[in-house]
Amino acid sequence: MSNIEASLESIDKLIAEAKAMPFSSKLLVDEEELSRLVEDIRLNMPVEITQAKKIAQERRDILNDAEAQAEEIIDKARQRADIMVEEHQITKEAKGAAEGILQQARVEANAIRSEAKTHAREITDKAERWSNDIRKNASAYVENIIRDTDETLTKSVNDVRRLRQSVRDALAQNGAASKPGFDD
Repeated sequence: MSNIEASLESIDKLIAEAKAMPFSSKLLVDEEELSRLVEDIRLNMPVEITQAKKIAQERRDILNDAEAQAEEIIDKARQRADIMVEEHQITKEAKGAAEGILQQARVEANAIRSEAKTHAREITDKAERWSNDIRKNASAYVENIIRDTDETLTKSVNDVRRLRQSVRDALAQNGAASKPGFDD
């Protein structure tokens, strides 16, 4: 993001340091420098995409951790159930208790998975919105600068053309007025 900001600041500086066109409120801007800065912005845009991928990986890691925790809970529940069966004479009660523990472990595992998925989805959605907002704002900013620069350059060229025509007209009038014998 800092590269984009630096490029945008350079564009602002380029505009601030631009020389004024004679007889106009328009500015002369170094087109190559402006194009280079716009290209720098475009090249640095994928940083947000990288960040979104990182967030997606974090989401996968959260889900994997939740899955591992769920498996661990289930394994512990099975071990506990096995121990209960071995320790107690009444197998039926032990199986019932083990099933209850397994069921509770499944409920807890599902709750952990669900919470992790929701959290990961929220992080991903937030990152996508943030990335889209940054891209949209940067694109709009660059578009505005390019449009303003284009308008400034077009107006400046038109001003120069009008000035040239005024000079030609003045020269033509002076040339006609200085020729003897035509006004007699």
